[in-house]
Amino acid sequence: MDVAAEWGLRFLEEHAELALFLVLLLEESGIPLPLPGDLVMMLAGVRVHQGRMHFLVAILLMESATLIGCSILYTLARRGGRPVLYRYGKFLHLELDKLAKAEDFLRRHGALAIVLGRVIPGLRIPTSLAAGVFGVPYHVYLPSAALGATAYILFFYLLGYIVGPGVIRMVEGPHFSVRFIAVLVGLGIVGFTYVTIRRRAHLNEAVHVMPERFRLETALMAGLLATATTSLAIDLLLNGLALLGHTTPASALFELARALSRRFGMRAPIEVLIGGVALYVVLELIWAVVYAHVERWLPEPDWVGGLLFALAPFAFSLLVVLPLLGAGVAGLSLGMGPIPAAGELLRNLLYGWLLASSYTLLSRARSVPRQRVEQPPAVVP
Repeated sequence: MDVAAEWGLRFLEEHAELALFLVLLLEESGIPLPLPGDLVMMLAGVRVHQGRMHFLVAILLMESATLIGCSILYTLARRGGRPVLYRYGKFLHLELDKLAKAEDFLRRHGALAIVLGRVIPGLRIPTSLAAGVFGVPYHVYLPSAALGATAYILFFYLLGYIVGPGVIRMVEGPHFSVRFIAVLVGLGIVGFTYVTIRRRAHLNEAVHVMPERFRLETALMAGLLATATTSLAIDLLLNGLALLGHTTPASALFELARALSRRFGMRAPIEVLIGGVALYVVLELIWAVVYAHVERWLPEPDWVGGLLFALAPFAFSLLVVLPLLGAGVAGLSLGMGPIPAAGELLRNLLYGWLLASSYTLLSRARSVPRQRVEQPPAVVP
């Protein structure tokens, strides 16, 4: 088991109810985590079996976290993913008539498709994305998602309840290895798809002139996408290095968590986790908004401007954020040498490239007149 997942299990053990809610909420919102939601549901069943958690409390927490998270993902897909698909689908041989047929199918059989998609492992997130992209009405999506989520939750919850503590030994080794491969393949597919779209659509620069509300909304969407993808890539890199026996980068990350705990008097892992994640996400979204207002003056193509822009948050991190967190300038107080600074450089360069690319993709797609994006050709019976 990788160190991040092991720390996540300890977090779940010490703060079961809050951890149960947060893990499922973040995962259903599309934010990658080292601790899979399936395992969390099974561990909830284990705790109920041991009398350490109430049955109804566990079900209520899992159901509410799931519905809130998948609603967030549905909304983001409808606001941002729909224009992207209808703008760039043709470059992936998804012509408007094919998209119209898919949308017509989901509108007519959306409830059943959503229930089935939410029940099948591996399709929960894609189902929410598809429902938002293809415009399934929310009053149809939510009860269908709730029904599918209930069946899914009960299955893994009862599995944990029946198997008991042995569930950890059953899944801890191979589970995360399979997940590592799945994430690697998934990132490869996403990367190939994006490169194909970018090359065929000639995406080199974003839309510079747009209403302020439109600019802010696009920046936040691009920032969320870049933040989630960067986190997933860094987690994948740390796990890959750990498999090769190089655990120093991961150790540097945990030393930073300890410094944060000492600096602000946080004794519980839950406080460190919430504080660190909140600070990270807020800062990345702020930088996304800043980028949206300065990108027109950055060099082209956009990825060059993104890499150049990344030097600003990198310098801010070394000179301001890390010292405030108790890690010293460039993280030197952690006692890990140049590794924290090198990690921050890699993370910020990756974030800058993904932010610029995502902003270009979204701004170009969402600049298409509304009627062209949201009204594909009607399907003739």
